[in-house]
Amino acid sequence: MSDLLIALRTFIRLVEVPSFSRVAKEVHASHTTIARRLDLVEAHFGVRLFHRTTRRLVPTADADQLLAHARTMLDALDLAEADFGPERDQPHGLVRIGLTTALGLYYVERLGELGRCYPGLQIDCAMTDWQRDVVEDRLDLAVRVGPIGDDSLVAHPLGRLARRLVAHPDYLAAHGVPASADALTTHQCIAYAYGDMPARWTIDGRERLVKGLVRSDNSEAVHRAALSGLGIALLPAIRVAGDMEAGRLVPVLPDSAIAPLDIFAVHPSRRRLPPRARIVLDFIKAHFPA
Repeated sequence: MSDLLIALRTFIRLVEVPSFSRVAKEVHASHTTIARRLDLVEAHFGVRLFHRTTRRLVPTADADQLLAHARTMLDALDLAEADFGPERDQPHGLVRIGLTTALGLYYVERLGELGRCYPGLQIDCAMTDWQRDVVEDRLDLAVRVGPIGDDSLVAHPLGRLARRLVAHPDYLAAHGVPASADALTTHQCIAYAYGDMPARWTIDGRERLVKGLVRSDNSEAVHRAALSGLGIALLPAIRVAGDMEAGRLVPVLPDSAIAPLDIFAVHPSRRRLPPRARIVLDFIKAHFPA
């Protein structure tokens, strides 16, 4: 029976990520082992679960039907192990969290406290400013900028993340201090943007297009460009607080209104969080920057 349970977990993952090679890499098994596990599930239930070609796997209608049953069964087993197994008294194991770069760096500096309280935990911080797929990337939790707008996820409000316009003193000495938000159009603005989309900053309730020598889809790259004196940047306050205190960056238009970002922790809605993930969620909530 244990072989069938392992095979069912493999089947679920193949539906989520239809790639033998990727699933094999995730579980440190061979392509042949993954294929044998799928064969076991198909033989046990007497159905064909995938149309297989040289390039892709396509789930059949039977696979879609079996998927719901397999998830229900394995989720129930996981809950029983959480309620009656060793994790009930001392949560342990791996928790994968998807984090934006700024919040990831903030939380990494504070995880020592969590480790001292729960030495059996392992935290895998998957940091990127791109929005990861919680299921496809096997995340237990993810921290996202709202609104969420996804019924498959449970969202826990964490708080609001303030942002600041900042620049290096040398840049302002060379180019002058903007007297208003409208003056930003004449400055080098280090934009945080994706692909070919124009960079827009909303300041004092009005949206403005900004541009400059450097733009990036990574907030830490924007931060470092600002520290190098390449222009004015709009960054989370938690990333620049120390720089402002030390004088490496100075505020620009400090009296202007810049809307904060609404931040949520999310996880899949179809299952209850295991104790180890619940503890990490509670930690993220308790240590969200004021």
